[in-house]
Amino acid sequence: MSDQNNENTQGSSAEPQVPAGQPETQTGSASTQSAQPQPAQPQAVPSAVPAAAPVSAAVTKAELKAAKAKAKVDAKLAKVREKEAQIQAKADAKAQAKVAKSKKSEPAPTEPAKPEAAKPEPAVPAADPGPAEAKIPDAPAEPAAPAPAVKSSAVPSVDDAAQRPATEVPAQGKADAGSLPEPSADAAASAPEKNGTSPAPSTASAAAAAAAVQPASPNKPAPEAGEAAEAKAAEAAPTASKKTKGSTTSAEQADTSEAPAAAQKPQESPKAARRREKLERARAAAARDAEHSPTRRKTGAVLLSLAAVLASGGLVAAGSLLAPSPDTTTLPAAVTSLPAGDALSVCASTPQLLKGVDGTDPQFAPGAKEISSNLRSVVVSDLAKRIPGSTFSALGGSSRQTLTERIDDAEASESRSADDQGLTGRSAKVSTVNNADGKQLFEVQPLGQLPSIGSTLRSYQAKDGDLAGLAAASCQVPASTWRFTGLQTTTGSTSVLHLANPTSTSAQVAVDLRGPEGPIDTSTLQNVVIAPGEQRAIVLGGYAQDLSAVAATVTSTGGKVTGYVQQAALRGLTPSGVDLVAGNASASNTQVIPGVWIDNKNNSAKLSKDNKSLVPQLHVAAAGAQGAGYKVKVLGAGGEVAASFEQNLAASSNATSVQNLDQLAGGYYTLVVEADAPVTASVKMVRGADPKDASDTAWAVSSNPLAGNQVMPLSANGTGKFVIAATDADSSIDAVVVAKDGKLQKTQKLNIKAGTSTVFDPRETSEDAQAVIFSSDANAYIGQVILGSEQSIGWASMPAANAGREGIVVNVGG
Repeated sequence: MSDQNNENTQGSSAEPQVPAGQPETQTGSASTQSAQPQPAQPQAVPSAVPAAAPVSAAVTKAELKAAKAKAKVDAKLAKVREKEAQIQAKADAKAQAKVAKSKKSEPAPTEPAKPEAAKPEPAVPAADPGPAEAKIPDAPAEPAAPAPAVKSSAVPSVDDAAQRPATEVPAQGKADAGSLPEPSADAAASAPEKNGTSPAPSTASAAAAAAAVQPASPNKPAPEAGEAAEAKAAEAAPTASKKTKGSTTSAEQADTSEAPAAAQKPQESPKAARRREKLERARAAAARDAEHSPTRRKTGAVLLSLAAVLASGGLVAAGSLLAPSPDTTTLPAAVTSLPAGDALSVCASTPQLLKGVDGTDPQFAPGAKEISSNLRSVVVSDLAKRIPGSTFSALGGSSRQTLTERIDDAEASESRSADDQGLTGRSAKVSTVNNADGKQLFEVQPLGQLPSIGSTLRSYQAKDGDLAGLAAASCQVPASTWRFTGLQTTTGSTSVLHLANPTSTSAQVAVDLRGPEGPIDTSTLQNVVIAPGEQRAIVLGGYAQDLSAVAATVTSTGGKVTGYVQQAALRGLTPSGVDLVAGNASASNTQVIPGVWIDNKNNSAKLSKDNKSLVPQLHVAAAGAQGAGYKVKVLGAGGEVAASFEQNLAASSNATSVQNLDQLAGGYYTLVVEADAPVTASVKMVRGADPKDASDTAWAVSSNPLAGNQVMPLSANGTGKFVIAATDADSSIDAVVVAKDGKLQKTQKLNIKAGTSTVFDPRETSEDAQAVIFSSDANAYIGQVILGSEQSIGWASMPAANAGREGIVVNVGG
């Protein structure tokens, strides 16, 4: 920078020039202001300070106006000053930490800092340092923007001197400064530690604040990378200085030299002194505001944002008239309906003798020479009399056998309510497959994108061998949870849990067992993996030994499974029954068991004379650790039947309770269990007259109410009758008998009063009845009791309706 640009005539009364970019600039005499910015120039230090400078030349109307405006600003910011002090303290601590890293090892300033100096910054060399460069105390640690012009023409700014090389400062300027020290670099580095906690404005702190608000100048080095935060604060400071309505002076510039101020005080009048004191306080406040304006703006933004959030929450809670934002609107989860696919159900395999070791891979052998094992299926047409396609196949999909021809998919997807002649009606197709030993997968084609009506029933009867007796079971729709109650592992009894996975996803199955006294350890059955199209058999006697009442819960993750229990017993060498135990309804406080058959008391007394377990029994299993208290109601054709049970019936925690039913007279009943906690229930039925001859058992399990339309085939072995019960309210059922040729008989209206149980025999309507289509209002419970020759009995539950359109929950917008 040339000397010509840095010189001013001593006789001129013009103010020092303010750098370009300053918000407002004052030049000329002490009482004259100019709105035009001047080029950035370093200021020359006057050779001497007049001894008798008039006070009125320093105090102008603009300064008074700025002081008043500043006082108003201070009043408005008084409420947030306390928070700013905390934030500033943290900022000061960070700044001091930076200064401490750059300090030199030798402390000792040439002159102790004045106690009123507040928060000075370490000095930074000028743009052109030299060996004789003057160090101004408490100069800013980094170069910032040029300081605003000083209003008083008599006292030059300390920052102006700091911005010039030492060679350009006249010696006389130092003499005129009076008490202004010339500290060393060590003194400048140690000054922040001594005065960093003093909030009072002083000469050193005023110079630091003036440097902080200066805009960037091309004559000064750019801020260092380690001091980016201070550079940002310096850039934001000019915005705050605009709010002072043209005031270009600050407390630090008016307080640069204590010596000239001391020389002026004797010549000031008391009134002028008070005015100058007020002006100095206003200047100091302006400097502090400029220094803290970035922090204050951040604090104000946070407070305004918080206030906006609270106001928005209050408006929503109060139900204001303002329209809610779409983001805050809660929409119900959308469900996408899919066209129905083929209905799948899995049929139980033919009962066989257990052979081989216990575990999850047992072997089986035929149980008798004369065995009749059949699968009877029924499919019902739509209103256009179109019969859906149906097939039998092995569990893996092989050995497919067509029962009814499949309709072309495009035609089957069409919804029709009448045939080609415009007639509306239904027809059915009955198929009976004999000697179907293995598990069979039954599939039914949908029509009109809706599931078709169809089901299959397995029936088994053997007249000899260890598995002599009658057993029946409806084919099951896959599910994730299965519950079984009434299993036995006593001597001579075998219980084998059969699980199958008809889906295309592997299933991970966990099996939990509960005995008469509580839970049974089944830690090795918590991770049974069943691959798609495969089956597993688990011998329960290997985990729960010699127990007369066992309940099982099967839970599958992944693919859904089907399950049933093959159960058989021997009394020495005498067959004592065989059965296919179906799964219970979901655990709940009310369990309904339709189709309970009780033999006459004479036969029961003879059969149980030597073996007290050969009597009808009710098994109630608590589904939770809290146990359950319960009561039992027995429903007959005329209503509730009187029956005496023990008072305060209860099932212990995760345990099974057993109650004998030999007090009931022979006949058909429905049992209702009402508990104070979720339970499952089933009834063991016994048929036989002579202990020396074979007897048979069957388990009637709690069922779900019939909902909608469903068809149930009659057993191909024995004679089946339906027991229908209404528990809480009257029920009206439409029953349509299906003959062997598939023709539907006239609809029969069955009205069942609440609290009663009735028996429906399809053969009274048609001698060759093969199935019955039921339509109910979801308040009826139905079970099929099957009685065969040779003192045999079986029971089958009403199959669940084929699954409709399965919905997939779709979350819209995340």
